[in-house]
Amino acid sequence: MKLFPDVETRKRFMKTALPVIFGMAWTPIIWMMVLWAVGPSLFALTGSWPVSLSAIIIIVLLVTSLFIKFFVRIGRKFNNEGH
Repeated sequence: MKLFPDVETRKRFMKTALPVIFGMAWTPIIWMMVLWAVGPSLFALTGSWPVSLSAIIIIVLLVTSLFIKFFVRIGRKFNNEGH
């Protein structure tokens, strides 16, 4: 059984879902980088790891959403939709 019945369905999936999947795949990498770069400073500032990790989660979600927007924009340029 094929996942996509025709080529158009596959193209639509690649244009919409693939940038989101690619952006979400970067989430663990972003998490580790933000935790390494900002974690000790936030812990020293707040004195609590749960508070620090909550702030880091917000930062990671914002950066991930920016990556998704960036990947969508690049995808549109490759598909000649961005002009």
